Amino acid sequence: MINSKYKSVIFDLDGTLLDTSKGIFNSVRYAESKMGFTPILEEQLNLFVGPPPSEMYQKLQGVTEQIAMEATKYHREYAREKGYLEAIVYDELIELLQKLKSDGILLGVATLKAHDITIKLLNHFQLSDYFDAIVGIDAGESLTKADTIKIALNKCEISDVKQSVLIGDSKYDAIGATEVGCDFIGVTYGFGFTSFTQIDEFKNVGYVDRVEQLNDLIFG
Repeated sequence: MINSKYKSVIFDLDGTLLDTSKGIFNSVRYAESKMGFTPILEEQLNLFVGPPPSEMYQKLQGVTEQIAMEATKYHREYAREKGYLEAIVYDELIELLQKLKSDGILLGVATLKAHDITIKLLNHFQLSDYFDAIVGIDAGESLTKADTIKIALNKCEISDVKQSVLIGDSKYDAIGATEVGCDFIGVTYGFGFTSFTQIDEFKNVGYVDRVEQLNDLIFG
């Protein structure tokens, strides 16, 4: 029996389900080395957590889309071979997933990380079985955040988007949820939002700074 006000809960991956920062940062450094880029500042590495890497290579390196996509190939090469092993599951996350699953809530992942790397990550941490839908982007990075959310909801067979909520740590998540029409809960324990004030710049139904606080918003 579903006791939540939502029939489905969709999670972002980077900075929401997993702390993937170390693998992402090392992917950037690997790509920079392969491409001969001038390394970006340490404090800029956080900007790669969340958005498609090609977007950030264009912005921070001032290169063309074609060159950024070449850098992205190296970025993903490291992620597939080593980066996924460097992630950490957030505390209390598994307990939350277990509770949601036992209550009959449909669970999904909608991320701007490459789909194959997403699957590899979730399998490695034995999280895949909790989810009814797992959606990442393709190699061409043609999907938006809203696209991934829509696909996840379709796979969960949710026809009314208002019966769903997206949980995420960045503006990409907030904007994607608004475009789809589902609710949004922001988290500050990730890498995008650093304060509740930032989250309040976007439409939301609440925010938390710890995983365990999500329970009250989902079942409240």
